[in-house]
Amino acid sequence: MATLTKEQTDAAGEFANATIAALKIGEGVHPPTIIAASARMAGTYLFRSFDLELPGLKPGQVVLSEAANEQSAQLIQITAGILSRIGTKIADSPPDAAAGSRHKPVLEFLDTQKKLEPAYAPIKARFSLTDRQAAEAVAVGTALLIRHAKDFLDPNIAFGIAVYGYIEGAKTAPEPI
Repeated sequence: MATLTKEQTDAAGEFANATIAALKIGEGVHPPTIIAASARMAGTYLFRSFDLELPGLKPGQVVLSEAANEQSAQLIQITAGILSRIGTKIADSPPDAAAGSRHKPVLEFLDTQKKLEPAYAPIKARFSLTDRQAAEAVAVGTALLIRHAKDFLDPNIAFGIAVYGYIEGAKTAPEPI
């Protein structure tokens, strides 16, 4: 697992809280949506850290890269490591989160970014995080959200949603900042 700075671990809780605040529906949240949203933003920050020069790329377009294949696994490892440390056990092969429609996020990828980017930007700036550091901090925040939602969403399913979100974020062109 990557070695995280104090700034990253401090920012992680703020990213998790910002996710809940930005995606609150009435008095509650939709757990699959908050977990997917957080993971997608971690993947988005990771995507930006690649500094890819892709003229004509449209937001939402899939971008396949070796960097995404290799580095999204690190976000998955960070989340699994944090979950293990806080006592949330994850199966070696989490169930397929996409199998049930009730586990499907209610926001599409670009809608997620439009809601969370304004909430995350001040946190990223306050802690002086690079895109890569922000990706790792948000991966920690995603683990906190999985634990927070454990009474409403099986942590194994939530982890599967997060894994998909990391990959989706790391391989999808975001809206420009």
